[in-house]
Amino acid sequence: MASKPQKKATIGADFLTKEIVLGDKIWDTAGQERFQSLGVAFYRGADCCILTYDVNNAKSFENLETWRDEFLVQSSPRDPENFPFVVLGNKVDIDESKRMITLKRATNWCESKGNIQHFETSAKDGANVEAAFESIAKIALTRDVDVDL
Repeated sequence: MASKPQKKATIGADFLTKEIVLGDKIWDTAGQERFQSLGVAFYRGADCCILTYDVNNAKSFENLETWRDEFLVQSSPRDPENFPFVVLGNKVDIDESKRMITLKRATNWCESKGNIQHFETSAKDGANVEAAFESIAKIALTRDVDVDL
């Protein structure tokens, strides 16, 4: 029997940097509930929040609401109604027949939450990742009044 490869969850000092023309840094809690108690330390002072789900996993999509609400509670932004979120539907590289979340369903959810920007991406092959991070960086930078885009 073949064993499943182990995945390392990221937390604390682990972070991802995506270099683009505008630059951007993001803290990654790997979406795991065991890290929720650390949210205050990582979320406070954020300029935007990226919510990610797996287009082939309905539960990950259904958890977007919980993660969004948890972020708002723990980060305590000055204007929670207008705090910028971006939603990424990841793993679009997987066989279309396995897909559980349609683009229409995801877009409808994003529209219902104040027209959150939505991108379908693949971390595996890089599809739409550059465009998503450029948008995220622009959102974060427009919140800083000292930056001229």
